Amino acid sequence: MNKNNSGDRELLTNLLRISAEPCICIDDKQVHGYVTDNPVEYFQYVKTCLKDLAEGKASLEMTPKQIFTDNGYEGDFRVMPCVIRRNGTVSKTVKIVGTNIQQSVVPDQITVGKAFAIHPQDNFISHEFYGCLLSSARTGICAAIAIDLLAGSVSRLTIIGAGRVGYYAALYACATANIREVNIQDDQKERAGYMAELLGKEFPDIRFNAIDEIGQANSDVIVLATTSKEAVCSPDDSSASLVISLGADTDDQHELHEDWVGKADFFVDTMDSARFGDLSLWQKSGLISLDDLTDLFSVLRKPSEIQERGKVFVSTGSAIFDNITIAYMLSKLPVSQPSSDI
Repeated sequence: MNKNNSGDRELLTNLLRISAEPCICIDDKQVHGYVTDNPVEYFQYVKTCLKDLAEGKASLEMTPKQIFTDNGYEGDFRVMPCVIRRNGTVSKTVKIVGTNIQQSVVPDQITVGKAFAIHPQDNFISHEFYGCLLSSARTGICAAIAIDLLAGSVSRLTIIGAGRVGYYAALYACATANIREVNIQDDQKERAGYMAELLGKEFPDIRFNAIDEIGQANSDVIVLATTSKEAVCSPDDSSASLVISLGADTDDQHELHEDWVGKADFFVDTMDSARFGDLSLWQKSGLISLDDLTDLFSVLRKPSEIQERGKVFVSTGSAIFDNITIAYMLSKLPVSQPSSDI
């Protein structure tokens, strides 16, 4: 078939009727700017949306996170769709990210991939977000929400793991809670020192320390944000009233010692988090069941039923926090038409 003839090209164009799909791309630096420019506003936005979902003022459509592992290699990729209808609007998102263990092409970045906002009516991809810092920030804000709902009075915080997630968790906690001291531990001690220095400039009234071991810090809350394959925290390590585990989001990653079972109440962001990491292992071992877990929606509906004894909160990553974070960033974007260049 000769497609070079102008008449043929016109006929082909009339038949195929191709239209541009305009899309705006937001890279990691822009994501960081949007989610850190006003941490309190971001926090309140997320908390209000979660409360609306808990109270039935908003609706949620979300399938379980799908994780596809690489046979013969460490790593995986994940597909995480979510739809939230709230205040007469609809937020449609899907995130496709990989766990980059090999780092042969993209160095020093454990999370790679993109998240997408879907146009509410036409269902094309209207916005593309780099996934690395989006994933880290939304995990950090999840930790801050857990501290707000579960910890009560907090003045001393310990962060184990001075990476991206640990940084955002500390930043949002310091911005929204009455934190007076933060201790930071990492196997790479210089990285803990760098994080302490950076946060100290952002929060000059808070004391930040780089420490060697969990036991060196007497904390109200411990946040675990590691890539560990072995438990790094047991009930004997601290008298903290709340321990938050954010790093054990695959079946071969672990942060919590099984001695926590029977000594603390367990909470999750959503029940989907029970499908991975320590909670999955403990279920398979018969140590706990889903009935032993309370999600954030239940906490928001009935906060008075939360007991005073020790608490462990686990998040293995939820598309809800991706969706809400994307909706927040979209609300901050300048009003303009997306480019048709992808």
